[in-house]
Amino acid sequence: MYVAHRPDSDLSHLAYRHLALEDCPRDLKLGLNLGFYRVFGIPTIARVLAGTGKLMDRPLVRAKATGALMYTLVEHGLDSTAGREGVSALNRLHARLPVGNDEFVYVLGAFCVTPMRWTDRYGARRTTAREKVSAHAFYAALADRMGIGSVPGSYVRLARWMDDYERRHMAPSAEGRALLEATRTVLTARFPPWAAPAVRTASATLFDARLREALGIPAPPAPVRWTTGAALRLMARRGRGTASG
Repeated sequence: MYVAHRPDSDLSHLAYRHLALEDCPRDLKLGLNLGFYRVFGIPTIARVLAGTGKLMDRPLVRAKATGALMYTLVEHGLDSTAGREGVSALNRLHARLPVGNDEFVYVLGAFCVTPMRWTDRYGARRTTAREKVSAHAFYAALADRMGIGSVPGSYVRLARWMDDYERRHMAPSAEGRALLEATRTVLTARFPPWAAPAVRTASATLFDARLREALGIPAPPAPVRWTTGAALRLMARRGRGTASG
């Protein structure tokens, strides 16, 4: 069942804002990056992204610009001056793109659900039910302002819809693989060049099996999976200690 959203204000997103900017900023940022990669696994979306050439030619610039725009919306709210300007920019960027409504809903779902799931698994703490409601309210309000319809009416429904959409549509494509290769620098740029191969291998553990298959990423060796998983769990424990201190 789908429910149309027309919120009167963006006040309901404040719990999500606090989570993203104050409580778990590192976790949410990485989760948003993973949501960004997730859409490459949908061939219809990957073809459009590759066709524009923007991500292929200047991946770091485009990734940073997209992240800055999204964080402007989260920080200032959709109804602020900066928020209205940001929404207008998004509408201009997405005007006349040859994709259907479901593809737009999926992208919103990837940015809403993926960071929350990542934080629940590896973050400083699990997200609360209120924060999930707040995240959904923010993205539903954004969809409303972008003219995107048929957004599932709760966080739980959106997550289920996203999973079902992936089961039906996530698949290998040349464009998805090309986008991954073009944007690998987004993950490796923070490390010295000599560490790039190890970072590339370890980054594969951040993707689930379905996405790895769609993007042509080999399953990382077991020692890499164990080491990366242990490191993420250690970071999470330290983050929880900091949050409780």
